[in-house]
Amino acid sequence: MLATKTSTGFAAVLALLFMMAWTPSHADTPYTVTNGNELDIQSYQGFKVFRNWCARCHGTYGQGMRAPNLAESIAVISKAEYVDVMMSGKVTAKAKKMGRMPGWKGNAQVMDNLDNIYSYLKARADGKIGAVAPQSAN
Repeated sequence: MLATKTSTGFAAVLALLFMMAWTPSHADTPYTVTNGNELDIQSYQGFKVFRNWCARCHGTYGQGMRAPNLAESIAVISKAEYVDVMMSGKVTAKAKKMGRMPGWKGNAQVMDNLDNIYSYLKARADGKIGAVAPQSAN
């Protein structure tokens, strides 16, 4: 009887640890979207900076134009990779024909908003906001 209670208790603890490990953290969802297109103030600020500096190549909502669809790209790269590309730029075979992704480490407005831009793009990548003009929830 004691062995059954111990193994049942152990299984419950394992199940709880497993659920905690797979519970999304704020790092996984660094944004809040309400009413379909209202972003928290930081993510909305990220959209505004993105629109000013990135949209000319990546499209108004990151949907891609001359440069890749960032809603798709953010879904498959780590935040560390995102930061590296934003700071140092990137050259790919496709970019060699069309231009290259510039590094933004010399642009204070972009550097000051790296997390905010990431939050906006992560909301797009997660499908929480579409290719629409977001509004600020605040």
